[in-house]
Amino acid sequence: MDLGLYCRRKDLELKTHSNGNMYKPKANYTFSVDQSKQVCHWLKDLRMPDGYSSNLSRCVDVNRGKVIGMKSHDCHVFMECLLPIAFSSLPAHVLNPITEVNRFFRDLCSTTLNKDDLQKMEEKIPFILCKMERIFPPSFFDSMEHLPIHLPYEARLGGPVQYRWMYPFERFMGYAKRSVKNKARVEGSICASYLHKETTHFCSHYFKNFMLTPQTNRNEVDFEIERTTLSVFDQGGRHSGRESTHWLSDEELISAHVHVLINCNEVQPYLE
Repeated sequence: MDLGLYCRRKDLELKTHSNGNMYKPKANYTFSVDQSKQVCHWLKDLRMPDGYSSNLSRCVDVNRGKVIGMKSHDCHVFMECLLPIAFSSLPAHVLNPITEVNRFFRDLCSTTLNKDDLQKMEEKIPFILCKMERIFPPSFFDSMEHLPIHLPYEARLGGPVQYRWMYPFERFMGYAKRSVKNKARVEGSICASYLHKETTHFCSHYFKNFMLTPQTNRNEVDFEIERTTLSVFDQGGRHSGRESTHWLSDEELISAHVHVLINCNEVQPYLE
């Protein structure tokens, strides 16, 4: 009720109907039902590189237009890579600050950091947050929205983020929880499972070189395949799902042709 008194947000203030009832107008940073379902359809069909993130389609509820149950690393990938694409239908004055936040986290999480760039990021992030404060309501901002101000300084002291973030420990804790067999003795069950794994790994060093194990690499196949002579197609793997037939359009055929010309080593002498 007092938003207009303290924040002067004309687009977020409560309005009055002709019958005297008050209502909250639709904010310019919100999606309609159709737009939400469109974004969910896009996430449902999205395919990321293997090992880059988890299966995001399992978190999407297209009928309700919601994304539910994303892990912390899924949120990181969404915020670092997918945020501007998913929100591209928003107005420009809303999308631009979101894109700047996306670029900030992508630069901060890069494998190589430059001290001068970190200094510029540290000076720029308060202005980005000020732009966000001019768009979103005050209830949106808490300690987590204030945290990016300190991240460039932390990166200057601690180095690249990949050596300090929590994802490896979360993956290990997930493995430890899955190894629990006796829920009445959780800690002892985790210790026993960890010791068994370390014992088998240690014993494998004493196996003979020709010792065969049933487990194969994820990119290896256990059946004969016909090898191609072009390096761009000579990649290991196995089919996923049921076999289907797909006819390429002219645009897809041209894209595939250009991809082979650019990435195939055998074609390079002819291009030169």
